[in-house]
Amino acid sequence: MRETDPPEAEPPEQFDQYELVLLWAVRDRAELEPQATERMQRQHLGHLEAMRAAGHLLAAGPLLNQPDPRLRGICIYRTGSVTAALDLASADPAVRAGQLEVEAMTWYTRPGALAIGSDAGT
Repeated sequence: MRETDPPEAEPPEQFDQYELVLLWAVRDRAELEPQATERMQRQHLGHLEAMRAAGHLLAAGPLLNQPDPRLRGICIYRTGSVTAALDLASADPAVRAGQLEVEAMTWYTRPGALAIGSDAGT
């Protein structure tokens, strides 16, 4: 191997599996009054906290400097299926109110690569 060659690694024999959920602002969503917006945000955060407390959600948070400003945040669930994660994410009050929409997919990492402490989450 020459010094200029990129490093190489073997792929892992197995992976940890998670569900990655993207939170998108709905196009042409209804504008809410400031008080309603604040309440919706508290309900959204309450939903995420309930998912974390139930053991379904490992981490969640908003995004900054993203190329598409509609992409508002990400959530990492560990439910065993994209369908289950999508069902849980769709129960978010902000989704039910038509303010956010969700997209879910399976995400694989090396075993143990995602170490999250007990106070991680929302």
